[in-house]
Amino acid sequence: MEIYPYYIAYIVILLGGVFISLLLMIRIWRFRDMPGAYGLMVSVICSAEWSLTYAMEIIRPNMVEKIIWSKFEYFGISFVALGIFIFAMHYRGLGIWLTKMRIRFLLLFASLWVIAAFTNEWHHLLWAEMRFTNDLPFGPLQITHGPLFIFVVIFQYILITATTILFIQSAMRLENIYRHQARIMLIGMAFPWAANIMYVTGVNPLPSLDLTPIALTLTNLLISISFLRYRFMDLQPVAHSSVFNAMEDGVVVLDYKERIVDINPVGTFIFQNTGNFIGREIESLLPQWQGWQAKNPRGEINEEISIEITGEALIFRLRTTSVTDQNGKRSGRVLLINDITEQKRAHKQIEEASRLKSQLLASFGHDLRSPLGAIIGYTEMIKDGSFGAVSEEQDKATAEVLDSANQLLSFINNLVGQAQIETGKIILREFPFDVDEVIGPLVATLNFHARKKGLTLEQYIDPALPQRMIGDQFWLRQIVMNLVHNAVKFTEKGVVKVHFIKEDETHWALEVSDTGVGIPAEAQKRVFEAFEQVNSVETSKQSGFGLGLSIVAKLTSIMNGKIILQSEAGKGSLFKIILPLKAFKETHL
Repeated sequence: MEIYPYYIAYIVILLGGVFISLLLMIRIWRFRDMPGAYGLMVSVICSAEWSLTYAMEIIRPNMVEKIIWSKFEYFGISFVALGIFIFAMHYRGLGIWLTKMRIRFLLLFASLWVIAAFTNEWHHLLWAEMRFTNDLPFGPLQITHGPLFIFVVIFQYILITATTILFIQSAMRLENIYRHQARIMLIGMAFPWAANIMYVTGVNPLPSLDLTPIALTLTNLLISISFLRYRFMDLQPVAHSSVFNAMEDGVVVLDYKERIVDINPVGTFIFQNTGNFIGREIESLLPQWQGWQAKNPRGEINEEISIEITGEALIFRLRTTSVTDQNGKRSGRVLLINDITEQKRAHKQIEEASRLKSQLLASFGHDLRSPLGAIIGYTEMIKDGSFGAVSEEQDKATAEVLDSANQLLSFINNLVGQAQIETGKIILREFPFDVDEVIGPLVATLNFHARKKGLTLEQYIDPALPQRMIGDQFWLRQIVMNLVHNAVKFTEKGVVKVHFIKEDETHWALEVSDTGVGIPAEAQKRVFEAFEQVNSVETSKQSGFGLGLSIVAKLTSIMNGKIILQSEAGKGSLFKIILPLKAFKETHL
């Protein structure tokens, strides 16, 4: 029996293709959850199955066995082109077209050829005649095809043509590395075209042998190289061309080795380099990269960088986002770079304006306190009769002057206090004091406010408090004045209570409660912010700049205390300031 050497060589090539396909399947399996990966796996499995069954057709000497293996070949023949087509659709971002219904239709259509192969003895529409090639049992079958084979060829050519067109479109439209990907895949599509045309037309350098399964193995190899090396499914957005290139921020895509695999036009402009970025390590653009990673080896990078563009130093915010595979392992990074130069300049201007404002307020407050002190002092002397007896009308007038002057002084103190807080210039001067010394100097003013509105002002000092404590009387009075002033201002009838109590063994508390309009729940956080006021019909009737509670909250924080607010709209409010209890212990020499 004569044996053609190239049959044996081709069997070795076919089995080599099976081995290569198995290796590809092992690699691709790790990325099976990525869009389009299932199509590539179907193609690889089918090409391996076709190569193996075709090798068995050549090897087996019995006609019946050869026919059986020829039938099994149609599992690979029917589905291999469909798998590549599905992959190409996802690659072009058209995967949404592949609905379950359409995929089922394509699978059903491809299954018809398998059914036709296994039922050929009944209809002879696929194979009209099958015989040994050159009357030798060792070798492929010589087949005369029936009319149904024309439809098999048409179906396969439609899928291969569509796939080729998809890769051509990708090669023409995509940018940078993706264009290179598409070109590699397009080269791969040339193999099945050539092999199938040679088999169908009979123009074959290896007579009677079908080179298509080997051609498809080479196609799958090239596509898989692009899939595994460039990982486009990990890094490329579906709408890459329209979104990626249109982004106003710079975007740089890195692979798992920190090499640049893509960069959008804004990123190219930022780095002012007309050379080829693709394949370069990111350190070539950002020398500080390793240092940033050392600071946060497992996290993301968030840094400000300065880059000189057209002679001007611009500030950019650089942030990274990791791209992970289905196992949670980092497979790349996306760098977002946005220009924050104007933001930084605006922030500097705001800081400078705030500094000037604070200086102005401090100077303004100092210049006004002195004349106000004189006004308050002389008014009190007139009211007390130091310059002679005063009539009832004069007494009321001086009381109004004194009240207005004290309100103005309180407002100035708040402005100066806010300025000192913002500049960090508040220094606590803590000395021994009695609680009476905190509330005492304020009683006359506070009572005047309360009586003027027909309110009752109640004050209570817990006897459990130490007789003398240590603290800053000036700022404590500021807290009391602001809380009571607010309570009186927003209470139309009822009572305002000021309580000094012992909270526990290490804390004491100041409580100011009222029966006023209350504060809605949604506004309770905002009332402690500077220049914030609750918007309501009742509060709109009152004047003020919203500094009092802000200063109270900040002073409480500086004193290592905390503030508690309990309030309900229409039912009054309770402000509780809890401070560390520092009892004064006298020492006797």
